[in-house]
Amino acid sequence: MRKILPLLLLCLPTIVLSQVALDQVDDFEDYTMSNWTKNNTIPNENIYDGGPLGEGDNFLRVTSSGSGSDLELMTKNSAQWQGDYYQGNLSSRVKYISMDVRNSGSNVIFLRLSFQTDYGLIYRCSTTNAIAVLPNEGWNRISFSILEENITALSDTFNYAVTFGSGSQGVQEMRILHNDVPSWESDPIEAVLDIDNIMAESQTLSTEDIAIKPELKLFPNPTSNAITIISNENVTEDITYSFIDLLGRMVKQGHSKLNQEINIADLNSGNYIVEVKNANGEIFREKLIKN
Repeated sequence: MRKILPLLLLCLPTIVLSQVALDQVDDFEDYTMSNWTKNNTIPNENIYDGGPLGEGDNFLRVTSSGSGSDLELMTKNSAQWQGDYYQGNLSSRVKYISMDVRNSGSNVIFLRLSFQTDYGLIYRCSTTNAIAVLPNEGWNRISFSILEENITALSDTFNYAVTFGSGSQGVQEMRILHNDVPSWESDPIEAVLDIDNIMAESQTLSTEDIAIKPELKLFPNPTSNAITIISNENVTEDITYSFIDLLGRMVKQGHSKLNQEINIADLNSGNYIVEVKNANGEIFREKLIKN
């Protein structure tokens, strides 16, 4: 019966909701894509097993591969994620959108949300900070704040109140996409992104509760030719870095930015300590294996 049910359910029409609601969840357990579509020729997939809850937990898979528009890692929704995110009352508005994500490819994905409203003129915005989703880390729960201070306008005439709605109006389309800067479109990337349990959250959690704590990681590690110091907030601040061998000698140093590649082809194979210092003097250290 388990094998027949998905085929039967795929033949049923997807239920379209006209208005975003607090605490609504897309969990993909109906074996559909829950109105999440995309522009390129690689269709979204509903995978019937292996979500955050394990066996029997469905999830959405978004793939980008090949060339041209097929390299766009983006999925969009113009159905149940439309509408008034203020919920008619600023005190009970949708404040953030959370989801479970997994990077099943080999490239770092910089994930962000983007929104569009059409009142005769197109208004677009995007979350200011992306969240880095690294390969080989399994499922992780992430949250995007959509409060005004965490949103970047994508047009000079942008009005936040217009975009997120008042009354029965509001968001026309929401996108989940890969880009290291606020954008309506995806940067080209070969990637496989798994998504589950997309949820509209209310004021029941404070901003402090939902904030993504800054975290730095070396990627890839081990590596042969280059390393990137990844920030999970996609911060592009200036940093200084030092590579220290196991005898305590500094063998390489320089200046860069977070989320930018550093060439280390000139280093000998072996183990190193990478020390990173930001403009505030905060120091991050991690062991690196150079192949």
